[in-house]
Order: sequence, then C-alpha cells, then structure tokens
Amino acid sequence: MKKIVILACVLCLLPLTVLVGQQNQEQTADPLKNFSLVDETVPVPENVQVGFSSITGKDAVAYLKFISDDLMEGRETASDGYSIAALYAATMFELWGVKPLGDPERPAIGGRMMMMPPPAAPSNSKKSYFQNIPFKEILSSESSVKAVWKKGDLSRSIAFHENEDYTYYASDTQSLTAPVVFVGYGIQEPSLKFDDYKNIDVKGKFVLMLSEAPGKDNPESPFNKGDLKEKYYPPRRFRRGGTDPKVKAAMDSGAAGVLIVQNEETSSSSIAARTLSSQRAVNDERPIIPGDRRRISHLDSSGRGSDSIPSIQISRKMADTLLGFVGDKTIADYKNSIEQSMKSQSAALPGVSLTIQSVVEHKLVNCMNVIGCIEGSDPELKKEAVVIGAHLDHLGKRGDYIYNGADDDGSGSVGVLEIAEAFMKNPVKPKRSVVFALWTGEEKGLLGSRFYVDNSPLVTYANINLDMISREYDKDQMARMARRFGEEMTKEHMEKISPKKYVSLSYDAKTPAIGQFVRTNNTYVGLHINISASETESGGSDHAPFARKNIPWSFFIAAMTEDYHQPSDTVNKVSADMMEKIMRIAFLTAFDLANN
Repeated sequence: MKKIVILACVLCLLPLTVLVGQQNQEQTADPLKNFSLVDETVPVPENVQVGFSSITGKDAVAYLKFISDDLMEGRETASDGYSIAALYAATMFELWGVKPLGDPERPAIGGRMMMMPPPAAPSNSKKSYFQNIPFKEILSSESSVKAVWKKGDLSRSIAFHENEDYTYYASDTQSLTAPVVFVGYGIQEPSLKFDDYKNIDVKGKFVLMLSEAPGKDNPESPFNKGDLKEKYYPPRRFRRGGTDPKVKAAMDSGAAGVLIVQNEETSSSSIAARTLSSQRAVNDERPIIPGDRRRISHLDSSGRGSDSIPSIQISRKMADTLLGFVGDKTIADYKNSIEQSMKSQSAALPGVSLTIQSVVEHKLVNCMNVIGCIEGSDPELKKEAVVIGAHLDHLGKRGDYIYNGADDDGSGSVGVLEIAEAFMKNPVKPKRSVVFALWTGEEKGLLGSRFYVDNSPLVTYANINLDMISREYDKDQMARMARRFGEEMTKEHMEKISPKKYVSLSYDAKTPAIGQFVRTNNTYVGLHINISASETESGGSDHAPFARKNIPWSFFIAAMTEDYHQPSDTVNKVSADMMEKIMRIAFLTAFDLANN
C-alpha cells in the first residue's frame, strides 16, 4: 500500500496531472470532467504491443460459446456444470504455460468431479489450478424470535412470527440472547460529525436501526450526494453480496446483531406485505420458472456471512413493540426527530432483550476458484501480485430453464483468460507477479473472492475486477444514465458520449494512480469511460472483499440489460468489440500496476 501511495505522489508530478490541478472553477464544474472520451487512438507502447494485439473479441466469443453453453447448465456453484467450466479454464491456463497457484494436486478418484471434499494430497504434490473451498448447502432453516422486558419483579414477553414480523436467513443452528438498544440510522460519518454510536454502549447487544439514511426525500441532504448516496442508496444491482456498510459499522462497534426496520412507511412496510409484494406478477414476455434457488455459504458462516453478524429485517410494528416497552415514542417519532435535527437520537432500552433461535439443516459440498499466475521479473517485487479476477459461477438451472450467464459473468471470465494468454505471449514481463483468478460463489455472496482474500498465496498489491463487460448501451439506457449523472449533465453533454463505447470504471479513491493509468491507456483503446473514484466498496461484486482489506481495487462494467439474471443472457447478444476494448485496457492497466 505504501508503495502505491508513493507511486501516486510521483504521478502527481506528471505534466497532465499538473494541468488538471490548475483547472479553474468553471472547468472543474464540467460534468464530463470524470469522463475519458477517446475517438482517435494512438499506437500502443512497444513493450506491451504483442500482448495487446493478441487480445481479440473473436477469440473471447469463441471461449464464451463453450462456457455459456447449455452443457454447463448455468455454472451454479458446487455443480457439475461449474466444475466442467473450471476444468476448461484450468486446461487453457496449462496450455499457455500459466503457473498453477492453487492447492496441491490430489489423486484422481473418478466419478463425479470434485463435488465432495477430495482426498488429502501428498505433501510433495505439485500445485494445481484449483483452490478448493468447502461449503455448506442450506437444506432447511427455521427460526423463532422472542422479546422480553424486565424491571425489578415485573416482566413482559412477546413472541414474533417469521415472515410476518421479521425475516432472517440463518446459516447456522444457534441461540442468541442479548439486550436491545436503538441507534437511529446506525451511521458513522466523521466528515459530517454524525455518529449514532458515539454516546451509547452497544457491545454485545442487538442494535435497532432504520434502513438507508436521513433525508431520503431531501435533495439537499448530504446523504443524497456523491459517495454517501452510493453508500446508503446503492443501485439494485449492487445490493446483494458482501457486508452492508451499516452492518459493518455495528460489527466494528461490538454489536451482537442488527435489527433493521424500513425507513419509509408505505403500504409494503410490513414484512408480510413486502414478502407478498416481492412475488413477481406473471409477465407474458418472460417464462414462469419453477423452484427456489440453492443457498450455499462458508462453513463458518452465521447470519449473513463469516465476516458479518446476524442481520434481521423487522416490521415497523415489531420495532414499535420493542420501543414501547420503555416509552411512548414510535419508530416514526424517532425518524421525524432525526430528520428535523440531523442529529443522532440513539437511546438505551433498559430491560429489553431479544432471543433468536434457529435450526438449520445442511450438507457439505465442495467447489473451487481457478487460480494461475505469471511470476514478476523483479526478485523482490514478484512476491507481490496484481490480481485480475472475474466470477465464473452463475445461477444454474431451474426446471427446464438454463441461466447461461454469457454476460454475467462469462464475459469477464473469458476476459481473464484472454488477458492471461496476453501476458504469457508478451515478451516483456512486469516487475510484480500477476494472478489470474476465476471466482466461485459470487452469486451466493462473493464466497470465492472472500475465501481468496483470507487465504491468498501471494501478497495482493491491487485487484482488477471484470464483471459483465460484453453488452453495449442503447439510447434509452443512456437516457436513464443521464438522470443518474445529475441535472448539470445537459443534452449537449450527453451527445458527446457514444452509447456503443460507454463503460463504467470505479476505483479506490485512495489510489489515484489507477484512474491515471486508465486515462492514459484509453488513448490506445478508444472507449468513452466514466472514471469514478469511490470512497466506498462501490458495488456487490468481487472487488468488495479486497476493498474491505484496504487493497487497492478497480471495477470495469459495461451495460446492464433486461437480460440480467434471466435465461435470455445468451452468447448471441454479446459485443465482441466491447469485450475486446475492455480486455485490452484491463491488460494495460494491470501491466502498469505490476510494473511500477
């Protein structure tokens, strides 16, 4: 990390960056200031020309036709289809001479491929391309919740009903009893001097909080601007996976669990109403797909994951019951007080405790990340690695419908393959090592990337994540993006952005070198990139586990379409040209990070 900071300081001396630093206020206000709009490209530097030219959309689509074929049955984590795709990727790595970086090779046992934990390998075995991960698949889960209030000899208790008063997706059999405290919105933002945990002891307690942030309907609220808006009101695409920032704040403060009640009081603010309304109406344009999705988690998980604490969604009625044990203020009263004062209203609830019990039935399954690398050319720096990753898994098969996942994230996966081949073909190797990773379990909660970060065979210097890099925007989609950009983005500004070239890049704001590398490398590629430095994890994809470990990260993503998480996400809809451009700029950026 220190070396990247030094690199960032060196880059600050570059003429281009000096010019940027001298922009006047009028230029700074330009809504296109974060964009790199390149239409005329220049020749790529000679030291990366061979690898750069070897990356083609034609090859990527050929690889994609295989891993998104019906034979893979949607590549669901811990399925035969996923294992076939993983073996295909490992075979390509071996063909190109990529060094294996997974577990030691294990004896062949025949039969179904690695669906159960494989036998132990001899201590002298050479490495394989597979980083095996034991998971548990949840077969059934039941829970009960009871609240108790005690004061002297007096006591009251009430039992709540699952899917009516609360929802809780337990991954472990457990019993937890703890006091309850109210922490407003459960927010800690030092820049705003807003801290719901400042004057209240939450260690070992359930924290009751409102979802989202204060001032949701107030455009002047600081929580509705910039990174804070992205943090507390993330787009729907990025809500799943990883740890919610508010749950993380509670966990860091020592809380035993989280009780989250909806910020808005609407007709669907009760758990029962939301459960029923979440059932999609029949759409004549889409198939009616039977069955529930499989639930898979890490072996040591509880609540929402091994790096989290129990998080329980509760109704406003349940929240008011808990608050009503000790006073007459409702959750709406507390919300109004916070909205008016924009100050914390955290409060102890003396004598109130909550007990949650869950009984979970599960079985053990095995799956794997596919990991390879090239060694860096510097004897010392090669101990560090730039990790280029994408998730190989998708949603699998339900009934007769196969979720092929060509874009999500077959496109990113073949991107990693193409980039690995490019690094092997390029005569010049960077100083640091480069790791090529295909993750399992992204759709189940970033399981594979989380496991890798905790069990990395090399020191990770930076991460580049490729997720959904094959689809082009159309005019309607760009119009929706314009609304997200803000009022200052005029029609004239939007006309300068080509939908067929538009790509989003978010990256770690603490590492400005990444943004500068991308701007420079785009002159060789010719994309229209929205380059966004983010203070937060920025999305529920596989860069998030790296971000939470303070490892510099970046995330390339192209268009999201109506085919997202549908059986219609098929290879015939991808753009070879879009894939080629993103793979090439990712290759160049990885080379720069590894070589400086």
